Amino acid sequence: MATQAAVIKRKPRGLAAWFKVQNIRHLIQLAFLAFIAFLAIQEVVVGEGGATVVASPEAYCPFGGVETLYKLLTTGGATINHTHLSNVVLLIATLASALIFRSAFCGWICPFGTLQEGIMALSVWLQRRFPQLKKAIKSAQAKAKPGLLATLDRWLRYFKYIVLAWIVLATISAGVMVFRDYDPYATLLKFSELTLGPGLIILVITLVASLFVERPWCRYACPLGAINGIASQVSPFRLERNESLCTSCAICSKSCPVNLPVATSKKITSPECIGCLKCVDACPRGGALELKLGLPFGK
Repeated sequence: MATQAAVIKRKPRGLAAWFKVQNIRHLIQLAFLAFIAFLAIQEVVVGEGGATVVASPEAYCPFGGVETLYKLLTTGGATINHTHLSNVVLLIATLASALIFRSAFCGWICPFGTLQEGIMALSVWLQRRFPQLKKAIKSAQAKAKPGLLATLDRWLRYFKYIVLAWIVLATISAGVMVFRDYDPYATLLKFSELTLGPGLIILVITLVASLFVERPWCRYACPLGAINGIASQVSPFRLERNESLCTSCAICSKSCPVNLPVATSKKITSPECIGCLKCVDACPRGGALELKLGLPFGK
């Protein structure tokens, strides 16, 4: 009994509670979100007159590096419109982080992922405040047949790889950013120029869907998430579940924002994992779920 009690986590109190992984992650997320928001607002307020050159928030998107990479390599340094060398530098940095820390960029830095996460947090708060709303959502989910939704969720996750392939091939062929008119993140950054088009429609759908599904864009359509997921497969870090300590309470699975079966997996190496570590923080058993270092393809 004493051994079992020793491995049970105790909730930190006082100042120690603020140093939890999730609090640190949220601070980092908010810092990057605030930085991008500042650039977007500055571009509208300062850049409208044309007298002052300001940094475009699009220059800080790693995926721009993917779109412009072919032209950069084949023309000796030229980039396609709306991209910059900074996009390539950030792409390299993002891929490097994925090779080491898996898709931590998605879970710790990406402003659009943070926005979706924030909307889901708002949804949870509203459901707690208005029980009838929670009851209506649960009723709608029950009528939608959970088994069918799970199957649909599983297959839709492959869609982002199709989006990635289309963007790369179409951009190489056309020599322009074919995805820009469809990109909800690019549309959001250019909020002062909003017009009815595919980008705005996809943005609205994503934001509304975020009230009911955690990180819908990240799960199903994000091409940068697809790249990070592929690169993450050679990372030496992975989450491991100690079956001897695990009580199968499934709290870890319930806390996962991308709905991975953490509670039934010995190792969590899925390309869908965004490295947020929410499952580790949520686990009530010390040592039952830990981040480990090992060979990328080791058993």
